[in-house]
Amino acid sequence: MIISKPQTSTLGSFALFLIISIGLISFNVIAAVRDVRPSWLNLTVIVLLTPLALFAFYKIFLTYKVIRVGNNQIEIRYLVLRKTKKYSLDQIAAWKETIIKNSMGVYKEIEINFTDKYKLTIGYREYSEYSKIAGYLSQKAPKKKR
Repeated sequence: MIISKPQTSTLGSFALFLIISIGLISFNVIAAVRDVRPSWLNLTVIVLLTPLALFAFYKIFLTYKVIRVGNNQIEIRYLVLRKTKKYSLDQIAAWKETIIKNSMGVYKEIEINFTDKYKLTIGYREYSEYSKIAGYLSQKAPKKKR
């Protein structure tokens, strides 16, 4: 059984971003409330940073998922939402591995499309056990690779 989770370095960097964002948003909200005519800079920071922080919070922490691959199944557990999706390998419509080489290194990503239109994306730097999942899919579902 292969168990893949978001890497702690990814979670740590997003947590630091959220802490800094919350601090900046709080500071600017307090400054805007205290002032009769708030500065355009305070309002701009609030308007631009709040959606970014909310999106990062939703995308990284609320949809935190643990992926288990093995026994001809793929199980996706959303821990915060308390939701589980299980798929057999027969339910994979197609999967592909994208590899992009650039000056900073290699970017790898696996995209798995299921028959119910659900799409699972696993990034090399974001999730642990990436290589094992890629090998498992190459071995068990080679005909569904695009």
